[in-house]
Order: sequence, then structure tokens, then C-alpha cells
Amino acid sequence: MGHKNKPRILDDDIELMIRIARHGFVDMDYIQLFAYEGRKKETIDRRILQLALHDFLIIERTFIPANHTASFRTGYKIVTLGKRGLQYMEDMGYETKDNTKAFLNYSPYYMYHQVQVATVCDILQQAYEQGVSNWYVDEILNEKEAYLEEASNRPDAVLIFKHKDRTKTSAVLVYLELERSYPKQERLERKIRAYNRLVNEELYANALSLTVIDHRVLFVSKVRNDRQLLIRKIQEYKGKIDFNLLVAGYENVTKEPLNDIYEMPLHVEETYKLMGQLP
Repeated sequence: MGHKNKPRILDDDIELMIRIARHGFVDMDYIQLFAYEGRKKETIDRRILQLALHDFLIIERTFIPANHTASFRTGYKIVTLGKRGLQYMEDMGYETKDNTKAFLNYSPYYMYHQVQVATVCDILQQAYEQGVSNWYVDEILNEKEAYLEEASNRPDAVLIFKHKDRTKTSAVLVYLELERSYPKQERLERKIRAYNRLVNEELYANALSLTVIDHRVLFVSKVRNDRQLLIRKIQEYKGKIDFNLLVAGYENVTKEPLNDIYEMPLHVEETYKLMGQLP
């Protein structure tokens, strides 16, 4: 794949642009996970450069995140749609957001956070589609799509799980909260109370016209110490929790999403599967 000539857009390119249109931002790790199946890393890198050269994509080199393997020479690269990529998606009927002007103004930490959300969501969707489970991810609502004016919380994403037995039409909603920093007790308790309300008043079930049999809130933390602190703060909460609250590490979710790697702070004697039977 030489990158100087204008590219002929392939099915793999379209699949990648659809994913970027849905999430806003991805990074090179995400691209190697979900795009250009069977291609070598060097081939993928050249293709991304070619698409960027012809304004289908934009590549921004930012800070190197903690625990990331990128070298200072190559840097950490975040990718979004360029002008031609946006037009291509619009011509195909996809709704897109133009990040081209704001790209340089966004906080690198915000973009990195969005990439992590995209990675967790799509790994869960792929794992439940291909793995051994009675459930699959029917739909992923990104932060904008998941926003409800009447709800006090804005999840990073909402995953709608449905049974693979299509005669069963009920759903399980998993609200994703990807923590960026040490959680403050007041903020955490406010968030728990808001989730209690949206569960009890069936705000999402009504908005999505779904029969929801369970609500699960999944906190994912990148740093082990942050995760342990989050668990302790949840345990210190004195009020009632009307939903299943789970906590997991980012690395565990991305590497073994179907396994019993999810902790319930109020039932610490065991770990659980995300869609498993919970106490």
C-alpha cells in the first residue's frame, strides 16, 4: 500500500471510518484491534498515513499515556475523520461530527478518555458476539446518544444487551463509567443517587421503549490504586443502591471481558461475570 497516490477506498477503510464516526476518536491500538483484519502492523500504518495524506483521516500526535508502549519517536497518535472522510460517511448516510477544527483544541486527556471508552465498548461487543454467552450487545449508545435531559447522570456509554434467543425480547442495560481520576466521595454519592432515580423511574427503559430486566453500572478504572479507592468509597456509601454496581480494571476488561473479573464492592468475597448471575 503506497501512500502517495490517492487511495481507492476499500471495505476495510469504510469499516474503520464507520467506527470513527460512531466514537469520534480512535488510536492506533484500536485500529489494529478492529480494522484491517489479517494485515501486518506496518501495512496498516502505511494505509493510515495514506488516508491521512488525502484528508480522509487526521492524525494528531499527543502525550504518551501512562503504561503505553509508544516510543517518543513515534509518539501516541489519535485519529479522527478528515474532511473527505466526513463527506464519504455523509454520502453513505451516516451521522458524523466534524472534529477537524476542534481537534487541536480538545484536551488530549479528553480524547484519550474517548478512545478508552470506544475500546471498552467495542471489545465487549465483539467478545459477546463471538464468545460463549447467552447475551450479545444489540446497540451501543455513545455519550451524546446516551444523554437524557431528565437524568442527572451522563454515562460515557450505554450498552444494550439482549438475549441470543431472539424469542426473549427483554434487555439488560449496562451504563459505562470510565473513571479518569480519583473519585471524590460527594461526586460518587451524587452519581449513585442519580442512577437510583433513573432506574426506579425507568427513564432509559421508557426513552428507549425497552423492557429492561436489569440495570448494571460498570465503573472501569485504568489505575489499580484508583480502583481500590473507588471500591472503598462505594463501601462507605450509607444509602441504598438499587442497581447492580460493578468495578473492573481497564486492562482486565480489554483482555478477558467474558471472564469473572468484575468486582461488586458490596459482595467482595467473589468476582463475577458482567452478564452472569449476580447476588
